[in-house]
Amino acid sequence: MLTTIDSMIEPLRRIANCVLSPLLVLGIRLYMANIFFKSGLIKFKSFQNGQWDSTIYLFEDIHPIPGVPAELAAAGGTIGELTLPVLLALGLFGRVGAAGLLVMTLVIQFGIPAEYDMKNPDHYFWMMLLAVPFIMGPGKLSLDHLLLKFIRKA
Repeated sequence: MLTTIDSMIEPLRRIANCVLSPLLVLGIRLYMANIFFKSGLIKFKSFQNGQWDSTIYLFEDIHPIPGVPAELAAAGGTIGELTLPVLLALGLFGRVGAAGLLVMTLVIQFGIPAEYDMKNPDHYFWMMLLAVPFIMGPGKLSLDHLLLKFIRKA
């Protein structure tokens, strides 16, 4: 009886593994990339509009990163929020993109002093989502997957 049930469930497993799992990981990658990229764009636009001081102010007075000068934190945060989400979305060095955004989220949640009120329950959700492509890889619908197929053929 168990063999019969197992054989009936097998097509669902194949669909889940071949179609739904890659779509889920892609959805996670795009969702998280969108959040961070939008934040980076806002900072970059402030730089373009000559309002970079407002971004530096954020890292100086609103949510300073302990031990990191505000100018360096602002530049590094902006560059990270613009490049890491692109890597994650494309699945190109997807684990690097996920790891970088995971570290940024960890710093926001745990590294910034409590009096700056930057802690947010959403960050735990983000960390969980970012852990998926970091631990499992960016999935079959990624440039990493295509590159590996190409490399292994050669």
